[in-house]
Amino acid sequence: MIEELSGDLLQWLRGFYFVAKSGSVTQAAVMMGRQQPTVTHQIKCLEKELGATLFDRSSGKMRLTPEGRILFEKAISLFEVVKEIRSEFGKEQPEYEGKIIIATSHVIMDFFLPRYILKFRSSHPRVNFDIQGGVYEWVYENVGSGEADFGIGNIDSVPKTIMCHDLFENSLKLIAPKNNTFFPGKSPTLRQIAQAPLILFSHRGSVDPPIVRRFAQEQLKLNVVMTHNNFLSVKKYVALGLGASILGGHAISKKDEREIDIFPLDEYFPKRRYGVLLRKRKYLSPAVKAFIHTIKPNIQFTQ
Repeated sequence: MIEELSGDLLQWLRGFYFVAKSGSVTQAAVMMGRQQPTVTHQIKCLEKELGATLFDRSSGKMRLTPEGRILFEKAISLFEVVKEIRSEFGKEQPEYEGKIIIATSHVIMDFFLPRYILKFRSSHPRVNFDIQGGVYEWVYENVGSGEADFGIGNIDSVPKTIMCHDLFENSLKLIAPKNNTFFPGKSPTLRQIAQAPLILFSHRGSVDPPIVRRFAQEQLKLNVVMTHNNFLSVKKYVALGLGASILGGHAISKKDEREIDIFPLDEYFPKRRYGVLLRKRKYLSPAVKAFIHTIKPNIQFTQ
């Protein structure tokens, strides 16, 4: 028997979701197109209904309590079911339409996705894309929260709420100015790399942890002269002769091969695996499923 619930629980949960995502009642109200008192009332009603404190308000910011984090995951799953119900009983569409939201890195956005989007759009012009780029922690967060339909990223270490489907492997490459003087010979050692001026891709000033750990294992300190969060800029500075860098092979194009020196690093670093990232129990629209099958036809959408 289904128990009777007081009030508008779904609307309260919707307000809760946006406050949890933004950490602010004010920002949540803007995102929802509601007044701030309305959202505050929704949170109070939900906490009273459940008999739980969902947010820690002591720091001036709305931070989820342990109970709030549990509810956040369950709320996302509930809204996915609502989406599925609407789709199941909605009108039949003559062709795919709507918007597909993808969370991925800027490298994947620029070098991997374009050919698939071009192919899909040529057959389904009523489908639009919202492609958002960021570091992989951000990608996992957006896929896990259900904000993105799916993601494409590194699958070597992902949260338990996310399913992975392999796409390709990628090797790290050392890049240097053309005819550079940093590395004599064709196989630079880790010591030679560490001693060269390095321009490394970073997130908030922090260099890729696996790269740092590998040099630390050899007790080598990196000579980092610049960090940057845009791989195109990293390559530009390297081509200008300001230093060397380490990037994923998928960030290096045929044009780059004419402008910079490139050295394989498979001897020192394992290949990285990339794939499609899907939240467990995530509702996928027909258009989203069709586009993912354009990228990888044999994916099975099992939960």
